[in-house]
Amino acid sequence: MLRPLRCAVLIVLAAGCGKKASEPPASVRFGPADPDTVLRIDVTRARAWSGWPRAAPLVFRAIQPSIDAVKSTCGFDLINDSSSILLARNGTGAQTNLTLSFGGLPGDKLSACPGKLGTAIAGLEVTADGTRFEIKRAGKGFASGAILPSGEVVIVSRNAANIEAAAWRSEVDKGGGEAPAWWAELEKTRPIAIRSKSAERTLTGDADLGDPFVLRMKIIAANEQVAQADHARAKAVIAFLTKAEAGIGRLEPKGLTIHGDFTATGPQIEQLLSAGLSALGGDQPEPAPPTATNKTPIECSALDGAVATYVATSLEKMPPEQKEVVVPTVAKLVSGLQKAYSDSCTSDKWSFEAINCHVDDAANIPRFEKCRLVLTTEQREHFDTLVKAALDASR
Repeated sequence: MLRPLRCAVLIVLAAGCGKKASEPPASVRFGPADPDTVLRIDVTRARAWSGWPRAAPLVFRAIQPSIDAVKSTCGFDLINDSSSILLARNGTGAQTNLTLSFGGLPGDKLSACPGKLGTAIAGLEVTADGTRFEIKRAGKGFASGAILPSGEVVIVSRNAANIEAAAWRSEVDKGGGEAPAWWAELEKTRPIAIRSKSAERTLTGDADLGDPFVLRMKIIAANEQVAQADHARAKAVIAFLTKAEAGIGRLEPKGLTIHGDFTATGPQIEQLLSAGLSALGGDQPEPAPPTATNKTPIECSALDGAVATYVATSLEKMPPEQKEVVVPTVAKLVSGLQKAYSDSCTSDKWSFEAINCHVDDAANIPRFEKCRLVLTTEQREHFDTLVKAALDASR
């Protein structure tokens, strides 16, 4: 899970985080029409960046078990043996729509992979049907996939479910639908490009990986109030990173639009990378679950107070520059997180041990953040989705 406050700087920076435009990858045509988030990575160019070996494991930590299973079963690295990755998604929970694709994987190993995987990925079952396959989770269809004639692998989940077999076969045979409009908004020539859209703003950004390391962004706010708030937060982020000697940034606000960039050179790149990795949770693997033995009956509503205490404690420990970034949105953040915790607890029937873990250690930041590991895999995935939505809504 993205740690709500320690990653605030990176969230604001990133979200506030080839072929010609007329020739999009074939997998783009399977994407949702209006995604909340789109991420495009030119892996070939990203691998050439000295910071990739440190950044990639953390960025893809959530799917590391799947990466490991594919590597041991099929003989290739899903991330580092690909040439491109595209992620497009919208919605949360049962309304999640997701398209994930990988380009450039070794064709001989790739074609045999779906049939080999079976139950090799913990918690998932992969069933092959020629170049198409279905992914089940807990016995239920979760996603449909295919190896396209272009060589790309595309995985599609709609409303958190697979697509009916005959319909999926027809869609794959037709090559998907028309290229969605959002593809034209993505920068195509740089290693990384992102698009994020909410009711309040649309952000597009891209990055040059190297020396200099350059981040660029464009924010279009829904109204003047949002534009002013976004500008203030972006100024605070740039001030924070500049003081940390991580680079220099510029902002050009005009009406409801903000253009910005941030450049790091030489030693500044290491400072920026360290700050980013720390915000995402550090260069450390997922910690072991804490010991949670308190089985005292307790209601999910007790999590409201635990979340408030956790946020207040986090604010107390923040340096002034980072606190300046977070404080304007903290009320909205707290209410959003409280709802995420409560909804997840209620709908997924958290154990008393899981609830008490959060309540008992609300003021112990490292332990509180580890308490999510007491949840089952399915509970944790739903919880992480709700928390991410709360973080996105608080920006």
